[in-house]
Amino acid sequence: MAVQCIRCGRTLKTQPWANMGVGSVCAGRLGISPPPTPKAERASKQLTLSQMKPPKPQKQPKIRGLFDVKLGRNADGTAKANVPHAFVRHSPDGFEWGYGGSGPAELALNILSAMIGKESAEKGGLYQKFKFEFLADLPFDGGTIKAADIEEWLKQNGVSREEGTNHE
Repeated sequence: MAVQCIRCGRTLKTQPWANMGVGSVCAGRLGISPPPTPKAERASKQLTLSQMKPPKPQKQPKIRGLFDVKLGRNADGTAKANVPHAFVRHSPDGFEWGYGGSGPAELALNILSAMIGKESAEKGGLYQKFKFEFLADLPFDGGTIKAADIEEWLKQNGVSREEGTNHE
C-alpha cells in the first residue's frame, strides 16, 4: 500500500520519507529536517575526482520579452510552468513556489532570465526580490503572474526590459 503525505496527500516514493509520513517539500514547509541517510549509502554516493564530469556550460536563453507566467501542477503534484528551466543554480529538482526556498529561487531566476537576461536577473539579487514578491505567497495550485504586473515591478526596480539592463 502506498504511503501518502500527511500534509498534501501526495504518494511518497522514497522509503525514508514514507517512514516519516511527509514528503520533502511539505517537510521543508513545516520546518522538519530530512531523514538521516545511512553511512553506507552516503559512502556509496561519493565520487572520486576522476569519476566526476565537468558541469555543462549553461546557455543564455533568447530574451523573449515579457509574458504571462502560468504556474500549475501535474497530476502527480509536481510543479509545471511555461518557463524554460535553462539555469540550474538552486534546485536541481526543479521549480516550486509558495515559500521562500530554493525551488522558488530557481523559478525566479529562470523567469527573469527569460525576460531580461541572466545578468540583469542576477544583478543586485533582483531575482531573489522577485521570488519574495511574486512566488513566496502563491497558493500550492499555482496561478498566473501577469506580464503587466512584472513590467511595473521591473520599472519600480530600475530595470529597462528593452535594454535588459539594470539602472540602479
